[in-house]
Amino acid sequence: MKKLRFAQAGVSLMHANSYRDTLMLLSDEIELVGFYDPDPEGVKPNLKEDVQDVPFYDSLGELLSQGKPDAVMVSTYLKDMPSWMLQVAEAGVHVWGEKPYAVHSSQLEPVAEAVRKNNLHFSCGYTWRFHPIANLIKRTWAAGLLGKPYSIEFRFLTSSVARRDPQNWYFSRENAGGGILNFLGCHWFDLMRYMTGADVARVAAIEANVGGHDIDVEDAAAVSLGFDNGMIGSLHAGYFTSGDGEISIGLRGSLGWIKWDVDEGVCTIKSEHPEWSGAPIRSFDIPSAQVPGYGSEGRASIKAFAAAIRGEGSSRYKVEEIIRSLQIIEAAHASAAEGKTVSL
Repeated sequence: MKKLRFAQAGVSLMHANSYRDTLMLLSDEIELVGFYDPDPEGVKPNLKEDVQDVPFYDSLGELLSQGKPDAVMVSTYLKDMPSWMLQVAEAGVHVWGEKPYAVHSSQLEPVAEAVRKNNLHFSCGYTWRFHPIANLIKRTWAAGLLGKPYSIEFRFLTSSVARRDPQNWYFSRENAGGGILNFLGCHWFDLMRYMTGADVARVAAIEANVGGHDIDVEDAAAVSLGFDNGMIGSLHAGYFTSGDGEISIGLRGSLGWIKWDVDEGVCTIKSEHPEWSGAPIRSFDIPSAQVPGYGSEGRASIKAFAAAIRGEGSSRYKVEEIIRSLQIIEAAHASAAEGKTVSL
């Protein structure tokens, strides 16, 4: 199998270091052939020994024309993400993007058009789509084992603004578009849609700065959702804790329910469907494999991206899907500001 040529545009911001480690785990099928970063001397000390010989290029254009990559992984500030991804796609090169991709969803429309026009594959940092329990839930839901869909509920609590530093760029509306919903809530809106196959039709939200820090974005949000299949949903999210966190997920329908305690790696499913009559309540203990870099889900997502490029499958992502997640978030911001339900 001929190795695919991958490159990185943006070498140390956000999760670039972890994804680079993931790439190096796949050295039997992927070759890292080049870097571009606006501050090469500043980021070189972050590089491990195994990539010290990978060349830096003076511009993204030179990386594309001289490095001749099959795919470029883009990780940079949101103000630059859309233009960098667009430049990669317009060069006919497959695109991987770091979440949350843009300050505003409208900035990604040209990227989607370029990917479609050039028949390219796209992948991104929404790696929860590759978690084994997420896919167990997706299969269970699609099989009708929960019956008529009733509701989906996510709770996500993580370390406080104070622990993350209020001066960080992603606590600025100008630089990030919003607060916790943009930077981390984006994962959960994507995962809701992925697991259920349903789309959000209405949004009502309350946002707050409960920590009282000098930031102009929300550090907490309660978002209610109405879906196109009739079910309701919610996301309760906040930068609340001293370092610990909590992620819990629930789904409910006319024939049963699902509870996923993400931190414990345990999923319990109850179904009154005839196929489950012999054991209507089942627990699944499926801890993720301990893999360096961006974890087992990160590795699986990159492998799927590489396979899609080789014509052997799907990356599981489209640019239109990351646009939709941002549109849901933007509807939540509008709802919180205007005090009304926003339709999509």
